[in-house]
Amino acid sequence: MKKLIYTTLSITVLTSLSCTKTQFDEYETNNGDANFTTFISLGDSYTQGFQDGGLHNEHDQQANSYPSIIAKQMGANFVQPLVSGTGSGYMHLEFRNGEIEVIKAFDPDVPNNDPNAIDYDPSFNTWANKSIKYNNLAVGGLNVRNVFAINTAEESVNHIYLGNGAPAPLAWNGVSGEPISPYGRFLDWGTLSNPVEYIEQIRNSSATFFTNWLGVNDAMSWAKEGGDDISGSSLQTLPSNFRIKYDSVLTILQDLGAQGVCATIPDVTEMPFFTTITLDILLKDVWIKEGADTTMIRKATNDDLILLTAKGYLEDNFGNSASNPLPHQVVLDKDEIVLVKNHTSSLNAEIMASASKHGYSVVDMHGFMGRLVSGMNFDGVDYSTKFIEGGAYSIDGLHPNTRGYAFIANEFIKVINSSYGSELRPVSPSNYKGIVFP
Repeated sequence: MKKLIYTTLSITVLTSLSCTKTQFDEYETNNGDANFTTFISLGDSYTQGFQDGGLHNEHDQQANSYPSIIAKQMGANFVQPLVSGTGSGYMHLEFRNGEIEVIKAFDPDVPNNDPNAIDYDPSFNTWANKSIKYNNLAVGGLNVRNVFAINTAEESVNHIYLGNGAPAPLAWNGVSGEPISPYGRFLDWGTLSNPVEYIEQIRNSSATFFTNWLGVNDAMSWAKEGGDDISGSSLQTLPSNFRIKYDSVLTILQDLGAQGVCATIPDVTEMPFFTTITLDILLKDVWIKEGADTTMIRKATNDDLILLTAKGYLEDNFGNSASNPLPHQVVLDKDEIVLVKNHTSSLNAEIMASASKHGYSVVDMHGFMGRLVSGMNFDGVDYSTKFIEGGAYSIDGLHPNTRGYAFIANEFIKVINSSYGSELRPVSPSNYKGIVFP
Protein backbone atom coordinates (compact mmCIF):
# COMPACT_ATOMS: atom_id res chain seq x y z
CA MET A 1 0.00 0.00 0.00
CA LYS A 2 1.31 3.44 -0.83
CA LYS A 3 1.46 5.85 2.09
CA LEU A 4 -1.45 8.31 2.01
CA ILE A 5 0.68 11.43 2.26
CA TYR A 6 0.55 14.22 -0.25
CA THR A 7 3.45 14.79 -2.58
CA THR A 8 5.57 17.92 -2.31
CA LEU A 9 4.85 20.07 -5.31
CA SER A 10 6.54 22.84 -7.20
CA ILE A 11 5.75 25.87 -5.07
CA THR A 12 7.07 28.14 -7.78
CA VAL A 13 4.53 26.81 -10.26
CA LEU A 14 1.50 26.69 -7.98
CA THR A 15 1.86 29.66 -5.67
CA SER A 16 4.19 32.25 -7.15
CA LEU A 17 3.09 32.59 -10.73
CA SER A 18 2.32 36.05 -11.99
CA CYS A 19 2.23 37.30 -15.51
CA THR A 20 2.71 40.57 -17.22
CA LYS A 21 0.95 39.62 -20.43
CA THR A 22 -1.91 37.23 -21.00
CA GLN A 23 -4.39 36.41 -23.72
CA PHE A 24 -6.71 38.98 -22.10
CA ASP A 25 -4.33 41.94 -22.28
CA GLU A 26 -5.98 43.57 -25.30
CA TYR A 27 -9.52 44.09 -24.06
CA GLU A 28 -11.79 47.11 -23.83
CA THR A 29 -14.41 47.37 -21.09
CA ASN A 30 -17.98 48.70 -21.20
CA ASN A 31 -21.27 47.75 -19.57
CA GLY A 32 -23.31 47.37 -22.74
CA ASP A 33 -27.00 47.07 -21.86
CA ALA A 34 -26.32 45.77 -18.34
CA ASN A 35 -27.17 47.72 -15.20
CA PHE A 36 -24.53 46.84 -12.59
CA THR A 37 -25.62 49.52 -10.09
CA THR A 38 -26.61 46.99 -7.40
CA PHE A 39 -25.01 43.64 -8.10
CA ILE A 40 -25.88 40.73 -5.79
CA SER A 41 -24.81 37.09 -5.77
CA LEU A 42 -26.90 34.12 -4.67
CA GLY A 43 -25.52 30.71 -3.84
CA ASP A 44 -23.96 28.46 -1.25
CA SER A 45 -20.37 27.86 -0.10
CA TYR A 46 -18.98 28.12 -3.66
CA THR A 47 -20.36 31.65 -4.01
CA GLN A 48 -19.49 32.66 -0.46
CA GLY A 49 -15.78 31.98 -1.06
CA PHE A 50 -15.17 28.73 0.81
CA GLN A 51 -11.92 26.87 0.40
CA ASP A 52 -9.88 24.42 2.47
CA GLY A 53 -13.04 23.27 4.23
CA GLY A 54 -13.83 26.66 5.76
CA LEU A 55 -14.37 30.37 5.41
CA HIS A 56 -11.11 32.24 6.00
CA ASN A 57 -9.40 35.33 4.72
CA GLU A 58 -5.73 35.60 5.79
CA HIS A 59 -4.62 35.77 2.16
CA ASP A 60 -7.84 37.38 0.81
CA GLN A 61 -9.39 33.97 0.12
CA GLN A 62 -12.94 35.00 0.98
CA ALA A 63 -12.35 38.54 -0.29
CA ASN A 64 -11.64 37.02 -3.70
CA SER A 65 -14.83 35.03 -4.01
CA TYR A 66 -15.77 34.66 -7.67
CA PRO A 67 -18.63 37.25 -7.48
CA SER A 68 -16.23 39.72 -5.87
CA ILE A 69 -13.83 39.20 -8.78
CA ILE A 70 -16.72 39.80 -11.20
CA ALA A 71 -17.78 42.93 -9.31
CA LYS A 72 -14.29 44.40 -9.64
CA GLN A 73 -14.49 43.93 -13.40
CA MET A 74 -17.91 45.60 -13.39
CA GLY A 75 -16.66 48.51 -11.31
CA ALA A 76 -19.53 47.73 -8.92
CA ASN A 77 -19.57 48.27 -5.17
CA PHE A 78 -19.74 44.81 -3.62
CA VAL A 79 -20.03 44.38 0.14
CA GLN A 80 -19.24 40.96 1.61
CA PRO A 81 -19.54 39.73 5.23
CA LEU A 82 -15.82 39.02 5.60
CA VAL A 83 -14.53 36.84 8.43
CA SER A 84 -11.45 37.79 10.42
CA GLY A 85 -8.58 35.79 11.92
CA THR A 86 -8.96 32.10 11.19
CA GLY A 87 -12.65 32.58 10.42
CA SER A 88 -14.55 29.33 10.74
CA GLY A 89 -11.35 27.26 10.98
CA TYR A 90 -9.95 25.36 8.02
CA MET A 91 -7.61 22.67 6.75
CA HIS A 92 -3.98 23.53 6.04
CA LEU A 93 -0.69 22.01 4.91
CA GLU A 94 2.34 21.36 7.08
CA PHE A 95 5.81 20.05 6.23
CA ARG A 96 6.57 17.03 8.42
CA ASN A 97 9.25 14.38 8.15
CA GLY A 98 10.13 15.46 4.66
CA GLU A 99 6.53 15.30 3.45
CA ILE A 100 3.66 17.71 2.92
CA GLU A 101 0.69 16.66 5.07
CA VAL A 102 -2.93 17.86 5.17
CA ILE A 103 -3.96 18.89 8.69
CA LYS A 104 -7.70 18.80 9.29
CA ALA A 105 -9.53 21.72 10.86
CA PHE A 106 -10.20 21.45 14.59
CA ASP A 107 -13.33 19.42 15.30
CA PRO A 108 -14.85 19.82 18.80
CA ASP A 109 -16.51 16.40 18.44
CA VAL A 110 -13.19 14.59 17.90
CA PRO A 111 -10.97 13.71 20.91
CA ASN A 112 -7.70 13.39 18.99
CA ASN A 113 -7.35 16.58 16.94
CA ASP A 114 -3.93 17.35 15.55
CA PRO A 115 -2.10 19.74 17.94
CA ASN A 116 -1.85 22.27 15.10
CA ALA A 117 -5.44 21.93 13.89
CA ILE A 118 -6.91 25.37 13.15
CA ASP A 119 -10.04 26.19 15.15
CA TYR A 120 -12.56 28.93 14.47
CA ASP A 121 -11.55 32.43 15.51
CA PRO A 122 -13.35 33.77 18.63
CA SER A 123 -14.69 36.60 16.45
CA PHE A 124 -16.64 34.03 14.46
CA ASN A 125 -19.08 33.75 17.38
CA THR A 126 -20.27 37.30 16.63
CA TRP A 127 -19.33 37.31 12.96
CA ALA A 128 -20.66 40.15 10.77
CA ASN A 129 -22.93 43.11 11.34
CA LYS A 130 -26.55 42.22 10.56
CA SER A 131 -27.48 45.86 10.01
CA ILE A 132 -25.28 46.08 6.89
CA LYS A 133 -26.86 45.47 3.49
CA TYR A 134 -24.59 42.91 1.85
CA ASN A 135 -24.22 42.19 -1.85
CA ASN A 136 -22.92 38.65 -1.43
CA LEU A 137 -25.96 36.80 -0.11
CA ALA A 138 -24.42 33.35 -0.45
CA VAL A 139 -24.70 31.06 2.56
CA GLY A 140 -22.55 27.98 3.07
CA GLY A 141 -24.79 24.92 3.37
CA LEU A 142 -27.77 26.60 1.70
CA ASN A 143 -29.98 24.33 -0.39
CA VAL A 144 -32.59 25.58 -2.83
CA ARG A 145 -35.19 23.81 -0.69
CA ASN A 146 -34.23 26.16 2.17
CA VAL A 147 -34.95 29.44 0.36
CA PHE A 148 -38.54 29.49 1.61
CA ALA A 149 -41.01 27.16 3.31
CA ILE A 150 -44.21 25.75 1.89
CA ASN A 151 -45.53 24.72 5.32
CA THR A 152 -44.86 25.40 9.01
CA ALA A 153 -42.77 22.26 9.44
CA GLU A 154 -40.41 23.37 6.66
CA GLU A 155 -40.34 26.86 8.15
CA SER A 156 -39.06 25.50 11.47
CA VAL A 157 -36.49 23.25 9.81
CA ASN A 158 -35.12 26.10 7.69
CA HIS A 159 -34.86 28.42 10.67
CA ILE A 160 -33.11 25.88 12.90
CA TYR A 161 -30.72 25.08 10.07
CA LEU A 162 -29.84 28.69 9.16
CA GLY A 163 -31.15 30.98 11.90
CA ASN A 164 -31.05 29.59 15.44
CA GLY A 165 -32.66 27.07 17.73
CA ALA A 166 -30.71 23.89 17.02
CA PRO A 167 -30.19 21.56 20.01
CA ALA A 168 -26.62 21.12 21.23
CA PRO A 169 -25.73 17.94 19.30
CA LEU A 170 -26.75 19.54 15.98
CA ALA A 171 -25.62 23.15 16.50
CA TRP A 172 -22.46 24.06 14.60
CA ASN A 173 -20.46 24.65 17.80
CA GLY A 174 -22.36 22.31 20.10
CA VAL A 175 -24.17 25.18 21.84
CA SER A 176 -27.96 24.98 22.04
CA GLY A 177 -29.73 27.86 20.32
CA GLU A 178 -27.13 28.21 17.56
CA PRO A 179 -27.94 27.18 13.96
CA ILE A 180 -26.76 23.97 12.30
CA SER A 181 -24.95 26.02 9.65
CA PRO A 182 -23.20 29.17 10.97
CA TYR A 183 -22.48 30.62 7.55
CA GLY A 184 -25.65 32.70 7.26
CA ARG A 185 -25.29 34.46 10.59
CA PHE A 186 -24.60 37.78 8.83
CA LEU A 187 -28.29 37.86 7.85
CA ASP A 188 -31.27 38.57 10.09
CA TRP A 189 -33.36 35.37 10.19
CA GLY A 190 -35.85 36.66 12.77
CA THR A 191 -36.94 34.25 15.48
CA LEU A 192 -38.26 30.71 15.53
CA SER A 193 -41.77 32.06 16.14
CA ASN A 194 -41.40 34.84 13.54
CA PRO A 195 -38.76 33.74 11.03
CA VAL A 196 -37.38 35.72 8.10
CA GLU A 197 -36.70 33.49 5.10
CA TYR A 198 -33.88 33.65 2.57
CA ILE A 199 -36.23 34.68 -0.21
CA GLU A 200 -37.00 37.87 1.76
CA GLN A 201 -33.30 38.74 1.76
CA ILE A 202 -33.48 38.62 -2.05
CA ARG A 203 -36.70 40.64 -2.15
CA ASN A 204 -35.09 43.38 -0.03
CA SER A 205 -31.85 43.50 -2.00
CA SER A 206 -32.82 46.22 -4.56
CA ALA A 207 -30.83 44.18 -7.08
CA THR A 208 -30.32 45.51 -10.60
CA PHE A 209 -28.05 42.58 -11.54
CA PHE A 210 -27.39 39.13 -10.09
CA THR A 211 -25.51 35.88 -10.42
CA ASN A 212 -27.39 32.80 -9.23
CA TRP A 213 -25.40 29.64 -8.53
CA LEU A 214 -27.89 28.06 -6.16
CA GLY A 215 -28.18 24.27 -6.32
CA VAL A 216 -24.64 22.96 -5.86
CA ASN A 217 -25.30 22.02 -2.25
CA ASP A 218 -28.52 20.22 -3.22
CA ALA A 219 -26.41 17.81 -5.29
CA MET A 220 -23.19 17.76 -3.25
CA SER A 221 -24.32 17.29 0.38
CA TRP A 222 -25.65 13.74 0.03
CA ALA A 223 -22.72 12.68 -2.13
CA LYS A 224 -19.96 13.94 0.18
CA GLU A 225 -21.52 12.03 3.07
CA GLY A 226 -21.26 8.81 1.07
CA GLY A 227 -24.96 8.72 0.33
CA ASP A 228 -25.96 9.28 3.94
CA ASP A 229 -28.29 11.86 5.49
CA ILE A 230 -26.78 13.85 8.34
CA SER A 231 -29.42 15.53 10.51
CA GLY A 232 -31.56 16.25 7.46
CA SER A 233 -29.09 18.73 5.97
CA SER A 234 -27.74 16.33 3.34
CA LEU A 235 -31.05 15.11 1.98
CA GLN A 236 -31.33 15.10 -1.79
CA THR A 237 -33.74 17.84 -2.86
CA LEU A 238 -36.63 16.51 -4.91
CA PRO A 239 -36.52 18.02 -8.44
CA SER A 240 -40.19 19.08 -8.20
CA ASN A 241 -39.55 20.91 -4.92
CA PHE A 242 -36.34 22.37 -6.34
CA ARG A 243 -38.20 23.80 -9.32
CA ILE A 244 -40.89 25.46 -7.22
CA LYS A 245 -38.28 27.18 -5.05
CA TYR A 246 -35.95 28.08 -7.94
CA ASP A 247 -38.84 29.55 -9.94
CA SER A 248 -39.81 31.68 -6.95
CA VAL A 249 -36.28 33.11 -6.66
CA LEU A 250 -36.22 34.10 -10.33
CA THR A 251 -39.74 35.51 -10.16
CA ILE A 252 -38.69 37.86 -7.36
CA LEU A 253 -35.60 38.95 -9.28
CA GLN A 254 -37.72 39.49 -12.38
CA ASP A 255 -40.20 41.56 -10.37
CA LEU A 256 -37.27 43.70 -9.16
CA GLY A 257 -36.40 44.29 -12.82
CA ALA A 258 -33.01 42.69 -12.22
CA GLN A 259 -30.83 41.41 -15.02
CA GLY A 260 -28.55 38.46 -14.41
CA VAL A 261 -27.37 34.95 -15.15
CA CYS A 262 -27.86 31.53 -13.56
CA ALA A 263 -25.48 28.57 -13.52
CA THR A 264 -25.73 24.79 -13.64
CA ILE A 265 -24.44 22.33 -11.07
CA PRO A 266 -21.14 20.52 -11.73
CA ASP A 267 -20.75 16.76 -11.52
CA VAL A 268 -19.43 16.60 -7.97
CA THR A 269 -18.27 12.99 -8.40
CA GLU A 270 -15.48 14.28 -10.66
CA MET A 271 -13.99 16.48 -7.92
CA PRO A 272 -10.71 15.51 -6.15
CA PHE A 273 -12.64 14.70 -2.96
CA PHE A 274 -14.08 11.69 -4.79
CA THR A 275 -11.31 10.71 -7.19
CA THR A 276 -8.01 10.95 -5.26
CA ILE A 277 -7.96 7.71 -3.24
CA THR A 278 -8.10 4.80 -5.68
CA LEU A 279 -7.43 1.08 -5.53
CA ASP A 280 -4.45 1.65 -7.81
CA ILE A 281 -2.91 3.93 -5.17
CA LEU A 282 -3.79 1.65 -2.24
CA LEU A 283 -2.50 -1.53 -3.97
CA LYS A 284 -4.67 -3.80 -1.86
CA ASP A 285 -8.20 -5.09 -1.47
CA VAL A 286 -10.51 -2.74 0.41
CA TRP A 287 -13.72 -3.96 2.03
CA ILE A 288 -16.63 -1.54 2.10
CA LYS A 289 -20.12 -1.41 3.53
CA GLU A 290 -22.46 -0.81 0.63
CA GLY A 291 -25.32 1.61 1.10
CA ALA A 292 -26.66 3.43 4.13
CA ASP A 293 -29.41 0.97 5.05
CA THR A 294 -27.93 -2.43 4.22
CA THR A 295 -25.59 -4.92 5.84
CA MET A 296 -24.00 -5.79 2.50
CA ILE A 297 -20.21 -5.90 2.78
CA ARG A 298 -18.01 -6.50 -0.24
CA LYS A 299 -14.67 -5.67 -1.80
CA ALA A 300 -14.49 -2.26 -3.47
CA THR A 301 -14.05 -2.14 -7.24
CA ASN A 302 -12.86 0.59 -9.56
CA ASP A 303 -16.55 1.46 -10.06
CA ASP A 304 -16.76 2.71 -6.45
CA LEU A 305 -15.40 6.02 -5.13
CA ILE A 306 -13.42 6.10 -1.89
CA LEU A 307 -13.74 9.60 -0.44
CA LEU A 308 -10.94 11.75 0.95
CA THR A 309 -12.60 11.36 4.36
CA ALA A 310 -11.63 7.67 4.24
CA LYS A 311 -7.92 8.53 4.67
CA GLY A 312 -7.91 8.34 8.48
CA TYR A 313 -9.99 5.15 8.48
CA LEU A 314 -7.59 3.49 6.06
CA GLU A 315 -4.61 4.49 8.18
CA ASP A 316 -6.42 2.93 11.18
CA ASN A 317 -6.77 -0.33 9.20
CA PHE A 318 -10.46 -0.04 8.38
CA GLY A 319 -11.24 -1.80 5.12
CA ASN A 320 -8.64 -4.54 5.63
CA SER A 321 -11.23 -7.26 6.17
CA ALA A 322 -14.92 -8.05 5.81
CA SER A 323 -15.23 -7.82 9.59
CA ASN A 324 -13.84 -4.27 9.62
CA PRO A 325 -15.04 -2.56 6.42
CA LEU A 326 -14.88 1.12 5.56
CA PRO A 327 -18.10 2.74 6.79
CA HIS A 328 -20.55 3.67 4.07
CA GLN A 329 -20.22 7.41 4.88
CA VAL A 330 -16.71 7.47 3.36
CA VAL A 331 -17.55 5.53 0.22
CA LEU A 332 -19.83 6.38 -2.70
CA ASP A 333 -20.62 2.99 -4.16
CA LYS A 334 -21.31 2.39 -7.82
CA ASP A 335 -25.10 2.54 -7.43
CA GLU A 336 -24.90 5.76 -5.40
CA ILE A 337 -22.69 7.33 -8.07
CA VAL A 338 -25.44 6.75 -10.62
CA LEU A 339 -27.97 8.32 -8.25
CA VAL A 340 -25.81 11.43 -7.79
CA LYS A 341 -25.21 11.87 -11.51
CA ASN A 342 -28.88 11.37 -12.37
CA HIS A 343 -29.97 13.71 -9.59
CA THR A 344 -27.57 16.40 -10.80
CA SER A 345 -28.88 16.02 -14.36
CA SER A 346 -32.46 16.36 -13.13
CA LEU A 347 -31.70 19.51 -11.14
CA ASN A 348 -29.79 21.02 -14.07
CA ALA A 349 -32.78 20.38 -16.33
CA GLU A 350 -34.93 22.35 -13.87
CA ILE A 351 -32.38 25.20 -13.74
CA MET A 352 -32.31 25.41 -17.55
CA ALA A 353 -36.09 25.33 -17.81
CA SER A 354 -36.63 27.90 -15.05
CA ALA A 355 -34.01 30.27 -16.44
CA SER A 356 -35.51 29.98 -19.93
CA LYS A 357 -39.00 30.64 -18.57
CA HIS A 358 -37.79 33.84 -16.89
CA GLY A 359 -35.59 34.97 -19.77
CA TYR A 360 -32.18 34.51 -18.11
CA SER A 361 -29.05 32.98 -19.64
CA VAL A 362 -27.22 30.07 -18.01
CA VAL A 363 -23.51 29.55 -17.36
CA ASP A 364 -22.59 25.92 -18.10
CA MET A 365 -20.57 25.22 -14.96
CA HIS A 366 -21.32 21.51 -15.34
CA GLY A 367 -19.48 21.51 -18.65
CA PHE A 368 -16.69 23.85 -17.60
CA MET A 369 -15.75 22.01 -14.41
CA GLY A 370 -16.06 18.73 -16.28
CA ARG A 371 -13.42 19.92 -18.75
CA LEU A 372 -10.97 20.26 -15.87
CA VAL A 373 -10.99 16.46 -15.59
CA SER A 374 -9.01 16.09 -18.82
CA GLY A 375 -7.05 19.27 -18.02
CA MET A 376 -6.75 22.75 -19.48
CA ASN A 377 -3.90 25.15 -20.08
CA PHE A 378 -3.94 28.86 -19.40
CA ASP A 379 -0.99 31.21 -19.85
CA GLY A 380 1.27 28.17 -20.14
CA VAL A 381 0.10 26.58 -16.88
CA ASP A 382 -1.74 23.24 -16.81
CA TYR A 383 -4.79 22.86 -14.54
CA SER A 384 -6.76 19.73 -13.70
CA THR A 385 -8.78 18.04 -10.95
CA LYS A 386 -5.72 16.23 -9.57
CA PHE A 387 -5.60 16.69 -5.81
CA ILE A 388 -3.31 19.59 -4.83
CA GLU A 389 -1.22 19.26 -7.99
CA GLY A 390 -4.08 20.23 -10.31
CA GLY A 391 -3.82 23.86 -9.23
CA ALA A 392 -7.51 24.81 -9.28
CA TYR A 393 -9.00 23.11 -6.20
CA SER A 394 -8.29 23.83 -2.55
CA ILE A 395 -7.14 21.12 -0.15
CA ASP A 396 -10.67 20.08 0.82
CA GLY A 397 -10.98 18.59 -2.67
CA LEU A 398 -14.44 20.10 -3.13
CA HIS A 399 -14.07 23.87 -3.33
CA PRO A 400 -11.79 25.76 -5.72
CA ASN A 401 -8.84 27.74 -4.45
CA THR A 402 -8.67 31.45 -5.26
CA ARG A 403 -7.16 30.72 -8.66
CA GLY A 404 -9.99 28.29 -9.39
CA TYR A 405 -12.54 30.93 -8.42
CA ALA A 406 -10.90 33.28 -10.93
CA PHE A 407 -11.56 30.67 -13.65
CA ILE A 408 -15.19 30.48 -12.51
CA ALA A 409 -15.50 34.28 -12.58
CA ASN A 410 -14.32 34.24 -16.19
CA GLU A 411 -17.01 31.73 -17.16
CA PHE A 412 -19.69 33.99 -15.69
CA ILE A 413 -18.14 37.02 -17.38
CA LYS A 414 -18.30 35.29 -20.78
CA VAL A 415 -22.04 34.69 -20.46
CA ILE A 416 -22.73 38.15 -19.02
CA ASN A 417 -20.92 39.71 -21.97
CA SER A 418 -22.72 37.61 -24.56
CA SER A 419 -26.13 38.18 -22.94
CA TYR A 420 -25.96 41.93 -22.31
CA GLY A 421 -23.50 43.22 -24.89
CA SER A 422 -21.06 44.18 -22.16
CA GLU A 423 -17.31 43.92 -22.51
CA LEU A 424 -16.17 43.05 -19.02
CA ARG A 425 -12.53 42.13 -19.04
CA PRO A 426 -11.74 38.56 -17.89
CA VAL A 427 -9.04 38.12 -15.26
CA SER A 428 -5.80 36.17 -15.38
CA PRO A 429 -6.09 33.27 -12.90
CA SER A 430 -2.30 33.21 -12.58
CA ASN A 431 -2.51 36.56 -10.77
CA TYR A 432 -4.46 34.91 -7.93
CA LYS A 433 -3.13 32.65 -5.21
CA GLY A 434 -3.32 28.91 -5.50
CA ILE A 435 -2.85 26.56 -2.54
CA VAL A 436 -0.87 28.10 0.33
CA PHE A 437 2.16 25.95 1.12
CA PRO A 438 4.10 25.95 4.41
